[in-house]
Amino acid sequence: MQNLHYEFYSQPKITSGACALESIPTELASNDAHKPLVITGREHTRRGLDKTLIRAFADSGCPLGGIFDEIRDYAGISLARQAAVLFAERGCDAIVAVGGGPVADVARAANLLVSHDTQDLFQFFNGSPPGKRLKPFIHIPACCTNGSESGKTITVDNRRLTSNFLYPDAIILDKRMTAACTRRCAAQSALTTMDNAVTAFLDGEHSPMKDAFAHAGVGFAAASLKKAIKRPKNRKHSLAMANAGVMAGIAAANAAPGVVRGLAEELEKITGIARGVFIRIFTPAALAWMTQKTGPPGDDLLLAAGGMAVYAKTPEQQRPQKGVEMFLALLDETRGQIPETLSSLHIPAYRLEKACVHAGSRKDFPFSPQDCLEIIKQTQKGGGR
Repeated sequence: MQNLHYEFYSQPKITSGACALESIPTELASNDAHKPLVITGREHTRRGLDKTLIRAFADSGCPLGGIFDEIRDYAGISLARQAAVLFAERGCDAIVAVGGGPVADVARAANLLVSHDTQDLFQFFNGSPPGKRLKPFIHIPACCTNGSESGKTITVDNRRLTSNFLYPDAIILDKRMTAACTRRCAAQSALTTMDNAVTAFLDGEHSPMKDAFAHAGVGFAAASLKKAIKRPKNRKHSLAMANAGVMAGIAAANAAPGVVRGLAEELEKITGIARGVFIRIFTPAALAWMTQKTGPPGDDLLLAAGGMAVYAKTPEQQRPQKGVEMFLALLDETRGQIPETLSSLHIPAYRLEKACVHAGSRKDFPFSPQDCLEIIKQTQKGGGR
């Protein structure tokens, strides 16, 4: 019988659906804020998402303090400082981030600076964690995500910082914003979602709330992943996958980091290859290794990935393994969009070993460098399939 733990924390208020953007002024007002700075990326302004947001504010009486759109594919401390300067110059009192990955990381880093009235971001990475609530922060998922936007961890200049103060205050999911740029982008975002969910399911401390969020994430993905990849600009399916990403991200934020996530993050830093690629490659071997080490995940994974009908007709003793099989079948929906073998990436062995050492040395990472190396070896042998 599982030992249940009831510790769970989720800061964001989630608003999803038609006209969700129009609720932002009300959310800001509830946090005593009335002039937000919008932080986004060049790709998002090119697609006109900034104009969509501006129209949503048209009749609200809530002015936008400015739009900072200098972010591309990397979250740098210098960008956070530039955004913080613009925030102060325009007299802003809140931040709205449009986009995932680097956009969300830079926005939260800038929020640290303006909330603590400092230009020294290094203090937070060097053992002086945020000590107070930050300025109101609203996140709007758009296009690609890396799975951490709805959680409490940021990565800036390859430095990681985790704090409950880094959660968004609100997450706004609107189908006008969530459509993916490409099939590959949709596939990578889906893979980070699935990894977050299975990380929560495999966590040793089972929490009913955490499992509920993870279950919702996998369930939404199971229903829409294939269609979202086939038609990445379809508003209905992209919104479903965005919801899945948020739910799974919150679940993972309440769980110990998974071995695939830690290894994928370190390899992304070293190689520049998106972590979703490594999640696709390592997950089959990692699931087989975790099953051998700690036993298969519980029945919940099958219920989430296969639905009630499949769950009900599967004999009880077969449900854990069937759940793993159905989960891996979901990952296979990304076939053709994401590389499937480690050898196809042509990464030198010393870089793989370096990533294992870096992952194993992280304070919050419950796996050793040897564990990571074993995952890589099993992957190279075709383990998990």
